[in-house]
Amino acid sequence: MRLHVALTALAATALGAGVLFFLNSLLSPVLIGGPGSTCPEPDCALGAGLWLIAGAVAVVLVALLAGFFRRTERPVRRGLWIALCCTAIYLLESVVVWILL
Repeated sequence: MRLHVALTALAATALGAGVLFFLNSLLSPVLIGGPGSTCPEPDCALGAGLWLIAGAVAVVLVALLAGFFRRTERPVRRGLWIALCCTAIYLLESVVVWILL
């Protein structure tokens, strides 16, 4: 049962983080250049990209580990709940990275 939770959390978090990373890459030209940009220098974009990649890897690993902690009767539902929480953390990280950098 725990393996089902972990694999569901891993797959769903990887999908969610991948979609958010793709959206970040689509928004990066707007955030890097242009009027009112939050990140006007190329070094800033490189730093933001590295932080976003590291964050995506971290939340996927956290989701995998969190799937092994508790035995449950509904493994898919628990895995999706873990994935939702980890994807929300990644979304928060991406907002913080673009504001701070």
